[in-house]
Amino acid sequence: GFRPDPYLAGLSAYRQQKKAADFQGVIGWINHWSKPSNLRKYGEFEAYWRGASTTAQRLGYQVEEIQWLEGCSAKRFEQILTARGIQGVLIPPHHNNTDFEKPDWNKFSLIRFGMSVNWPDSNLVTSDHQRAMLMAVIKINEYGYKRIGLLTDPDFEQTLGGSYYGAFCWAQQLLKLDPALPPHLTRNEIFCADPKKEMQALNGWVSKHHPDAILTPCSHVPEMIKKLGYKIPRDIAVAGTTVLDLPLDAGIDQHSEGIGKMAVEMLIKQIYANERGEPRDPCRILVESTWQDGKSLPRQPRS
Repeated sequence: GFRPDPYLAGLSAYRQQKKAADFQGVIGWINHWSKPSNLRKYGEFEAYWRGASTTAQRLGYQVEEIQWLEGCSAKRFEQILTARGIQGVLIPPHHNNTDFEKPDWNKFSLIRFGMSVNWPDSNLVTSDHQRAMLMAVIKINEYGYKRIGLLTDPDFEQTLGGSYYGAFCWAQQLLKLDPALPPHLTRNEIFCADPKKEMQALNGWVSKHHPDAILTPCSHVPEMIKKLGYKIPRDIAVAGTTVLDLPLDAGIDQHSEGIGKMAVEMLIKQIYANERGEPRDPCRILVESTWQDGKSLPRQPRS
């Protein structure tokens, strides 16, 4: 009938946190990119790495990047993980067509970052994209902008399940924006291959709807706007859905290091509980974002 004293249990946990953790093992950060060096060139993904590495070290683990190179079979890669004694695996974002299906993931505890990798259907940690978009549109409106537009990539929206697109349309209704500008879809892949086509489409959208502010997850959008002859922010203010990977200083701070921290804490709990492979009820942890002020979207002067 013993029941632990919650105060003493809390004190014991506090003392353990202050002690230097003994080495527990290695956590694998899987890099299955066709060009592995490109993964951490993205600011968000590098921040995931920093948050994960710092937290793992505090808890007695070490995060190591393990490259799954072309030509290495799934079975061979699984053997590499097993031979190195890896029990926990972090799967950062990858291109949508990356194949993760063949290793026996039931041997490992798993956490994914974001939704770009569809399988294994593990627990995952990501930004709360819907709430971030709603927060951003409200903030832009509070800064005095009335004709707010969204330029987004349809492939990216499909990966997110339409989180940005849907939340933007809801924000317009919530704020009763009049006119409510329709989102414009633009693909970075097409812009790189045929910039003239994408420029013409964007020019038609801008000429028709006359936005005074634009929110975008697309790194090529600021360049397109400038090539059309518009000054940022004099003619059109622009903010990004992430401040780490766009050439903009205003927009959404997704707290990417916090996402990395949360992912490792969640993974280590699974390792301790011997939870391997795909859970029956996959869990999605959404990390809240905040707004970052910047010169690319300043407050409008009060009239």
